[in-house]
Amino acid sequence: MRALFLSILMVLSFGLKAETFNDVISMDERPDGVVFEILAPNERSWERTQPKLLQAIEQLKRRWLDIDIAVVSHGNEQFALTTDKASVFPELHQSVLNLGEQGVDIHVCGTYASWRDIKPEAFPDYVDVSASGPAQINDYKALGYVLVTDFAF
Repeated sequence: MRALFLSILMVLSFGLKAETFNDVISMDERPDGVVFEILAPNERSWERTQPKLLQAIEQLKRRWLDIDIAVVSHGNEQFALTTDKASVFPELHQSVLNLGEQGVDIHVCGTYASWRDIKPEAFPDYVDVSASGPAQINDYKALGYVLVTDFAF
């Protein structure tokens, strides 16, 4: 069931035009915003993703101080953000809290969480539980945000 869901999400995500981080950071004009998509196979994926994500956000803020940024996590990695995992992933939770305080919106997929019988209340207040990860990304794209799925440097 999980493999099927991830396959469906990947198909839905492939329909969304994405830019690489390097494409975005080298744009002549500031985009309306940037939404980072994270779709990974397990909770530990955040340990690899987090430093690259934080570095990408820092570079964007240095280039365009007032740029709007969001992160949508909608694979198995999102479950590292539940309140009961704060002691397992304390650095991740602190950095997500810090990002929120800096105005970066962090979203997880409520639909996928519900399939794992995880309720919205299982996530801390600094994580927004969206109805659907792909729909949240589409909402940001409708606002003029650029989707970034590859933020390797």
